[in-house]
Amino acid sequence: MDPCAPQPSPSPLNRRDGLVLLGLWLACLALDLLWIHQHQAPPSWDQGDHLSRALGIWEVLRSPQPWSGPWWQQLWAQAPSYRGPLSYAVAAPVLELLGPGYRSAMAANGLFNGLLLLSCYGLGRQLHSRSAGLWSALVVAAAPALLNQRTDYLIDLSLTAVLTGSWWLLSQRRWWGGAHPWRGALLAGAGLAAVFLTRPTGLVLLWLPLLGLLLAAVGAARAGRWAPLQQLVAATALAGALCWPWFSQNWLTILSTINNARQWGVQYQEGLEATSLEGWLYYPRLLPTMAGAGLVALVLAGSAVAAMAAAHRGSRLRPSHQPRGWWLWWLSFPVGGLLVCVLMSTKDFRFVLPLLPQLAVALGVLVARVQQPWAPLWKGALLLVALQGALWNQFGWGADLSGFPPHRPSTEGGWPLEAIVATIRRTSPHQLSTLAVLPDSERLNAFNLEAEGRRQGFRVAARQTVGRLEQAAGNLERFDWFLLKGGDQGVMSDERQARQTELVRASGAFQRVGQWGLPDGSRAELYRRQPLSVEVEPLAACPRGGLQAALQPLPGGLELTLQGPTRTLEGSPLLLDLRSPTAVLRADQAPGQGLLLSGDLPRGGCSQLRQRLALPGAGGEGPITAQLELLRASGQRQPVAITSPQPLRWPEAPVTPHALAENRVLAAEAVGPLLRQGRFDPLFDQVGLLNQSDPEQVYLADAAAALKARLQRDPTNLNDLYALAVCQALQRQAGDAALSLQQLHRLDPGNPNPLIGLGVVELYRFRPWAAQAALDQAATITAPDAPIAATLRTLRIAASALRLDLRQALSLLQP
Repeated sequence: MDPCAPQPSPSPLNRRDGLVLLGLWLACLALDLLWIHQHQAPPSWDQGDHLSRALGIWEVLRSPQPWSGPWWQQLWAQAPSYRGPLSYAVAAPVLELLGPGYRSAMAANGLFNGLLLLSCYGLGRQLHSRSAGLWSALVVAAAPALLNQRTDYLIDLSLTAVLTGSWWLLSQRRWWGGAHPWRGALLAGAGLAAVFLTRPTGLVLLWLPLLGLLLAAVGAARAGRWAPLQQLVAATALAGALCWPWFSQNWLTILSTINNARQWGVQYQEGLEATSLEGWLYYPRLLPTMAGAGLVALVLAGSAVAAMAAAHRGSRLRPSHQPRGWWLWWLSFPVGGLLVCVLMSTKDFRFVLPLLPQLAVALGVLVARVQQPWAPLWKGALLLVALQGALWNQFGWGADLSGFPPHRPSTEGGWPLEAIVATIRRTSPHQLSTLAVLPDSERLNAFNLEAEGRRQGFRVAARQTVGRLEQAAGNLERFDWFLLKGGDQGVMSDERQARQTELVRASGAFQRVGQWGLPDGSRAELYRRQPLSVEVEPLAACPRGGLQAALQPLPGGLELTLQGPTRTLEGSPLLLDLRSPTAVLRADQAPGQGLLLSGDLPRGGCSQLRQRLALPGAGGEGPITAQLELLRASGQRQPVAITSPQPLRWPEAPVTPHALAENRVLAAEAVGPLLRQGRFDPLFDQVGLLNQSDPEQVYLADAAAALKARLQRDPTNLNDLYALAVCQALQRQAGDAALSLQQLHRLDPGNPNPLIGLGVVELYRFRPWAAQAALDQAATITAPDAPIAATLRTLRIAASALRLDLRQALSLLQP
């Protein structure tokens, strides 16, 4: 069959069929809303993460600025992983209409269910008839696996719906082949883009039909018919153009999270390798139960009886109007997709869920072909079995006719997520507070607490602490808030987590400010730093003379109190130099660590901010004079009057361990020597720890601003320039980072690390020729036994492959 060959145009959607589909969708929606109403438990791990992403996109879309580049960057930044932004963008209107929350997000699945019902109807109608389309939609509406996902909040249902819709559009190209070939091609390209923007890996399931389209288009071109190949190129170009803005910004994290998800699945999920018979039979056995074993058995039994009766009379079942080649085209998707799923090392019903609608279409065609006198009674039985299976799977009503594990609403309420977040908000209402969450249980974890923090005004972020055992003590300096839990700690619990719990409870710098009994019989405990590292409060009157500051040396750190206009305090880094007779100590910082939220503060009024941060190198004898400057967004420096008496002196009291929080701006400024020395593992470790405690990574922008200001005075300070390059690269300011690294190469020509960094940045910018030049030059000044040599070789191979220079890539692969 030639997939590019034209076919006659189908008639428009029948009005009666449209009303039936609308009624079926409304019935599904009513059933789902009843389930959602009865469900009391908070979201679990992945559900909480998806809800956080949806809330983030909803928040950005509430203030649309479509002509602003930074607005689009902020939007794409809400979905930095392989879980694309489309599912969350579709949910945003529902969140706006029903209010932000878990239930509203689950209700948004109804939109994808509508697309799924319509797509399955269209496919069934294409393959056989209107009746086949309606029965296909019914099977999809009652399939237990899809019911399961409709009342959950993951992206498997949205991927299934979008992928089925895309497959329908690809198939529609055949219908529009004569009069509207370009319209069909462009719609198919838009459908593929939608799949990619839902989850890029979903396109892998379409590999066989896409390969067939490519081969057919090339064959047509060789025969002198260029239109199919041109249309295929146009569809691909449109898909790429639609996906590029999101992918180009996040491609590195997309690829890394795909790999992380694969490794997590291998480690924590059950797996059946394709080398075993069980691995090949797993999904063929599972798929009938996903559609409802009783319903599938009744369809097959009725079809078999009808086929035998027709054979006995010497007649045939109601035939399809499509040629045999069309069926081969339709089978290419489920067969190719099933092969991919079988070859995966981990097995889960959600992985094969996008193929379930194709089974529903096949069942719908079988039902539509039966024209026996007893068919109305049999079809009535199918309706009853489908309804009974749905009611049992979702609510446990009646008998089990599906064989699929039930998915009933949980009445286990009483989890104190709302109270935990509210406690932090009341204590620190004018800043974004970061909560370190030690438990990782299903109902109490960093993911659902992050979602709850976003639901309550985006004033609390929750983070799961990760790292090595020896880094646990350092976390006491990175967070002001910790949540502990007794009993079951979750699947990710380990020795480091237990040690972290001990350190928090034993630390004199933290005190318990709340505890809650949990439904599992354990207790949750909330600890906070005493006093908090940042405290903000409004002032009744503004100080005379504008912004003022007071400094108080502390054992191991410094207390800074600022009073002035709220707008001035927000987003303005500070340059602070402490001069003693023997040295100058740098104490740059950002007001509120860059996380001030002034929405509830009077915009025209003033505020007082007090922050107590650790200061490496603090202590010693002798007087200290301080110079403080505020950096405006324009880069101008504004001297800040210091009202506290000078000179200052360090107190002689001993330093209390972990009493003061880490200054993230100073920590970012200190990473320069790590890049300069090529110590990439410690560099990434430090950045990862800083990112945990700053949910928005604001410290990078604040540190970059401070470093630029200092480099204006001392442009040859290599450590500052190296640190600036790191901050720019981590903010994905690839162009600025490349300029900084080029300047570093000029100032430090014997060091290969700026060139290696430049090569990485150019690869990120998809400029493999520039990357190759930098990496090849780095190779000439890198010793063969240097620790970075193996990584450099890998980067050169990647650059050669992107340049399609296979000869050099293969030569570099040689030992």
